[in-house]
Amino acid sequence: TSFTKAALGAEGVGKDVIMIIGNGYTKGHAQIALDELRESEKLRKIFEEKYI
Repeated sequence: TSFTKAALGAEGVGKDVIMIIGNGYTKGHAQIALDELRESEKLRKIFEEKYI
């Protein structure tokens, strides 16, 4: 993700927006990702096509 592109994109919206910036980490992130793959057939298919 590019901060510059995000900032300029938000400016282009022409409204006040809240931009949340972080490093992408959240507690339990690995389990959340695995649960999403297990629960979503569509997401799992995309993952398998790309990485398996």
